[in-house]
Amino acid sequence: MSVVGGADWGHVMRTSIAGTPAPLRGSRISALALLLAVVLAGCAGPAAPRPGGATGDGYGGFPSCADTATIAADPALYRDQPQYGNATELVDAVRAWASERPGFEELWLDRDHHGWVTVGFHGADVAALQEQVADEFPGEGVVVVAVPYALADLQSLMDRVMPALAAADATPTGGVALDVPRGRLSVHGVPASAQAEDALRQFAGEPLCVDVVDPASFVPEGDQPASGDGWRLLGHQQGAGEAYRTGVATTDDQLASLWTEAGLEDGPPDVDWPSEVVVWFGAVYGSSCPVRLDGVVVRGATVHGEIVVPGSGPFSACTEDANPHSFVVAIDRALLPTGPFVVQLDADGPPSGVPQERTVVDVDLSTPGATATDGQIHLDPDAGPPEAALLADGDARIPEAGARYVWRPRPECRGVVVGPFAGTLWRLADGEAEWTEQEGQELRVSPIDDDALVLSSPGMDYLFVPARDDVCDE
Repeated sequence: MSVVGGADWGHVMRTSIAGTPAPLRGSRISALALLLAVVLAGCAGPAAPRPGGATGDGYGGFPSCADTATIAADPALYRDQPQYGNATELVDAVRAWASERPGFEELWLDRDHHGWVTVGFHGADVAALQEQVADEFPGEGVVVVAVPYALADLQSLMDRVMPALAAADATPTGGVALDVPRGRLSVHGVPASAQAEDALRQFAGEPLCVDVVDPASFVPEGDQPASGDGWRLLGHQQGAGEAYRTGVATTDDQLASLWTEAGLEDGPPDVDWPSEVVVWFGAVYGSSCPVRLDGVVVRGATVHGEIVVPGSGPFSACTEDANPHSFVVAIDRALLPTGPFVVQLDADGPPSGVPQERTVVDVDLSTPGATATDGQIHLDPDAGPPEAALLADGDARIPEAGARYVWRPRPECRGVVVGPFAGTLWRLADGEAEWTEQEGQELRVSPIDDDALVLSSPGMDYLFVPARDDVCDE
């Protein structure tokens, strides 16, 4: 799949190489989502689920891109072995071979067939090319397929579709991909409207798939509000303080310390302590998606911010770096819960690794003028997910995402193996990076599907696949 940018349409190219938009959250960065995006970077993986706010099964008479199948070879060509991870060296060699032959369009990894390399040609003798590739790469998992449209054909279609959508005020928020492996121009995140549907009708019968989004699901653009229901903004600054932090102040001295910790300048404004308390939200954002505080929410004994990315919606994506943005607000005591309460960035609890996001207040601050000592305002020692389960060889269950596993070499086995888990022994996939982990290294296990596990050390992610029964000696 070619994700196309350029002078005219580069600003909407947010779709990843796998056709799956990167995650976007106002105050969270998903490390696991980033990991899976790297591992599943082949275009031929399973179709991505529709993000929240995406509507319908296609639009304007076109199928949904999530429902379009990737082109595969004759089933008789596939074998159970080899099974690849990213197969970087093989991919490079096959690409060099294919690039010298007329009609070569694109190469991708087919995750539905053990990560085999699939080479797409347009207008060429695929049967003859399959014989050639088998001779050139004996024993490897490489197949040749015919693709119905050349990259240039899809580029030409894009050059007509995008201006038509722009004229209808329906520029896709998720971008557009020249999806050679699916024989389509894939358009993601078209804001649904009668004008958009009219614009698309003129392309009836052409190789196009469309996913639309509900315009109501977008966060409105706009400046940072100075106040809202039960709160007012005392100060905020992008890049200030630390990310994934919160704090509370009930006196002038506590506010001075909190203001400094939040990284704000010029000193805090006055606060009406009999009727207000102060809360710091140390938010986090990706560098391409600055955030805005739209409100303060109280749910039960939890106080959290309503932190949004202006202009974002389904299919939107942000860079995965974590940057701080401090918001310090005065909150009406009448808004606070009665009794002890906690403060966190949003409705979800702190993510793994940053339990300091949640602040606990041990006393009732809803009554006029109530204060809390420094010791009554503290971090939650129980915040964050519990420690993941530790797997052992022979475990009867399939590992859950985040499970821990201590690796030890198995001299009786050929290559690097782990498990068995739920009766299956797993080996390092063909074409993966060289295994450099030491005995006793703790790894994190993330299942992809029944035929793939990712094991992650601090410095590397490795793909594992089911092993043959004879990989280890009895």
